[in-house]
Amino acid sequence: MSVDKLLEKLLKLNIKLWVEGDQIRYRAPKDVITPDLLNEIRQNKPEILKILKEGVQKIEPPSCDDQTLWNVYNSMYYLPALAAADELGIFPFLDKKPSTVKDISKSLNMLPRGVEALLGVLTGLGFVQFNKNVYLNTTVSQTFLLPDSPYYWGGVLHNTRRTMLPFYRELLLVLRNNKMRQNRFDLANDWESATIDPEEAEWRTKFMHSHSFSAAMHLAQQLDMTGIKKFLDVAGGSGGFCIALAMKYPDINFTVMDLPPVCDITARYIAEYGLEAQIHTLPADMFKSSWPDECDAVFFSDIFHDWDDKTCLYLAHQSFKSLKPGGRIFLHEMLLDETKDAPLATAAYSLNMLLFTEGKQFTAKELEAILEKSGFTDIMIEPAYGYFSLISAKKRL
Repeated sequence: MSVDKLLEKLLKLNIKLWVEGDQIRYRAPKDVITPDLLNEIRQNKPEILKILKEGVQKIEPPSCDDQTLWNVYNSMYYLPALAAADELGIFPFLDKKPSTVKDISKSLNMLPRGVEALLGVLTGLGFVQFNKNVYLNTTVSQTFLLPDSPYYWGGVLHNTRRTMLPFYRELLLVLRNNKMRQNRFDLANDWESATIDPEEAEWRTKFMHSHSFSAAMHLAQQLDMTGIKKFLDVAGGSGGFCIALAMKYPDINFTVMDLPPVCDITARYIAEYGLEAQIHTLPADMFKSSWPDECDAVFFSDIFHDWDDKTCLYLAHQSFKSLKPGGRIFLHEMLLDETKDAPLATAAYSLNMLLFTEGKQFTAKELEAILEKSGFTDIMIEPAYGYFSLISAKKRL
């Protein structure tokens, strides 16, 4: 039997081969692999090793982080945020009385989630400061952002509002009445309707993969995978995190769960790295479909920030149900500090979430509370790659 025929036969029998150093390892269903099959594998070891090594693409993690790129990407929200605050009257309001998010929201008829995100960016930029649980203007704002100041930058900000349409108007609309823009990047609508246009799925998956794969490669070096054999990546997109982990852990089974059109694209990314036997896709709606059970790990990257607390609590509950006792949940997110104004790039990312999703960037304590309510224990938070952090917790034994 030729080597190609042998490998085809093993694949049909659900026998998985992988390489560790110069050794061939295998995993097979009970009583499937026979002494004769093992002998054939041994006899063809050199050729099989060559095929397996050529089939799995190996790449090294990036040598630097991507914070500079995130700084540039999220800077697109700085000027619209300042122009919106000017039109909404944030600075004159704070000039009269230092106020809380609740005060501003009620008095200016604004969405609390929007006020929180906007103030986070304004504070990070140095136009507002947070002191003793209230927000107040800085000297810069008192000098240049009050309409009755002789140095008021109103003409510049008015021109910003005129030239940055429609992006600026969309931000203002959300801040005022929580009406999200109806655009081709409406994540919440796609998941709630369980549909996505194949063309949109294509460019969106490419977009997500391009900014997350470096983080995935770094996380594969950091993540403690002890005791994990069955790993579920929820809304995993391109499968980048599973790809990175599978290259390091060839004896773990990975599943990427996402909407059907996305899974078609995911399969191509997986095939590019020769990992079809180790990573599988699961076309599903995470809100309506059944989740796999008896998982050792459930993973989310940049997913909780798309949703409100109630929905995140549902996702955490579903994860708890899918996990074996002792199993772990992993959340990979950019965290805000407790004052919600730093890091500045993360605060600006919250404005992104305000425009395109139902969520926001969380603080560590907010995510801890969600996990605790879902029954998780032993919550740990550690820095990851760039601006990201890794939050992990266990299901009780």
